[in-house]
Amino acid sequence: MTTNPAPHRTNRPQRALLVDDDKLMLAVMGDMLRDLGFNSISTANDGKAGIDAFDRSHLQPEVVLCDLNMPGSDGFQFMEQLGARRFKGGVILISGMDTRTCNSAALMARFHRLNVVAALSKPVDEASLSAAIAKLG
Repeated sequence: MTTNPAPHRTNRPQRALLVDDDKLMLAVMGDMLRDLGFNSISTANDGKAGIDAFDRSHLQPEVVLCDLNMPGSDGFQFMEQLGARRFKGGVILISGMDTRTCNSAALMARFHRLNVVAALSKPVDEASLSAAIAKLG
C-alpha cells in the first residue's frame, strides 16, 4: 500500500509593502517580488503613505522594503512608526546612500525592535533580493 506524500508547502512570504519615492523603482521592485512568488504587493511613495498602507491592510505584510531617502516622511521616520506598531515581519532597507548611512539605519531599525534582514544598495538585483527574502524562512 502506498500513500501519497503531503503536498509540499512553502513558508516563503507572500505579502509585501514596498515604500520608495521613485516610481520606476516601485515598478521594477514590484516585478521582482512577483517573480519571487509574492501575490500581494502594496506600494507607497513616502513614509507617511507607507504607514497609511500598513494600517489599512487587512493582513499585515510579511516583509517591508523601504528606501531611506524620500521627501516628506523618510525611511527613518517610517521605521520608527513601524516599530511603534510592533511589526514582526522582515524589513529590507533599500538605498543609494553610502554604507555607513545604511548601517546606521539598520541599527536604528533594530533599536525599534524591527527584524532587519538586509540592507541592499540601489539598483537592487533579483539575486540579492531573493537572498534577502530567503532569510525570512
